[in-house]
Amino acid sequence: MRNPLVWLAARRARAVPALVVCVTGALAACGSQEEPPTQQANQRSNDETVPSTSTSASPAEAAAHQAEAAYVGMWAAMAKAGETSDWKAPELGKFATGNALTTITRSLYADHFNHVVTRGTPKNNPQVTSVEPQSNPATVVITDCGDSTGTSKVREGTNEPVSGDAPGGRRSIVAEVKKQPDGSWRVSQFAVRGLGTC
Repeated sequence: MRNPLVWLAARRARAVPALVVCVTGALAACGSQEEPPTQQANQRSNDETVPSTSTSASPAEAAAHQAEAAYVGMWAAMAKAGETSDWKAPELGKFATGNALTTITRSLYADHFNHVVTRGTPKNNPQVTSVEPQSNPATVVITDCGDSTGTSKVREGTNEPVSGDAPGGRRSIVAEVKKQPDGSWRVSQFAVRGLGTC
């Protein structure tokens, strides 16, 4: 029996390039615009006591945070690689592995071979939907609604639109993120569904 995530990812490999830069906008929106606190604000008198408000995250919360960071990192690395269709970009392997990495590199290689690059800044909205097992997480599932409305495929060097380029729009994405033996989290597989699925 074939894995539906892998099958959909392979079937939708053509849709993946349209989302190559999906996370760039989301990353820009998440950046902190606040100035760091001044030294004076950080100084406290020796007499003053500050109650501790720190709470440690549960294993499931920590895993969800790390998995979401890996997912966003994968799309950011893919976005950067898509600007030049660099299918060998080392950043890709830091955030993706297995079928996910194969899908991404094959898509980028096809664009590289055809002298096509990706332009535009799509957006993502990832949500962690499951963490398993809760006590010692190894797998996190993330759902997303990628919006590639502002992207396009163009000929490298000329910026001429590629005929037959899939239209941009909102697509549902499901990703599986796995904890690796070294303790890092990487996207192991993902599926990009059809236009208008979210």
